[in-house]
Amino acid sequence: MHYFEDIPVDEEVTFGEWTLTEDEIIEFAEQWDPQPIHVDPEAAAESVHGGIIASGLHTVAIAMRLWVLEWLQDVSNLGARGLEQLTWHDPVRPGETITVVGTALEKTVPDESNEHGWISYELAVYDEAGDRKMTMVSDMAVIRREA
Repeated sequence: MHYFEDIPVDEEVTFGEWTLTEDEIIEFAEQWDPQPIHVDPEAAAESVHGGIIASGLHTVAIAMRLWVLEWLQDVSNLGARGLEQLTWHDPVRPGETITVVGTALEKTVPDESNEHGWISYELAVYDEAGDRKMTMVSDMAVIRREA
């Protein structure tokens, strides 16, 4: 188990990659974000995107899954109090492989508790060319070893 003290600031960690298919994009969007740009190939082709794109929420879900399975499940995480940032820089398209990279940006210890610290943690999603597709920064509470 990794504690607050074990997580270095500014160290990039890669959590894995995921290739999205058009069927997967449409299936997710039909249930959670049924906008035409995500579920209707003809309507999406007529949009500014020129074709089906993944829902931003789908991108977030994939990033979270890879983060949890590859790292967060081994951290003494108490949860997040919110998102500091969520930005979709460019849409994810069918056939693209995305990679999720995490970085602890800042660590603070609250005056009111010796049991946990706060970590501002960034998840960045990149395509195969290294272009950033999404940035998500959360403020999570992590148990301190000294507690």
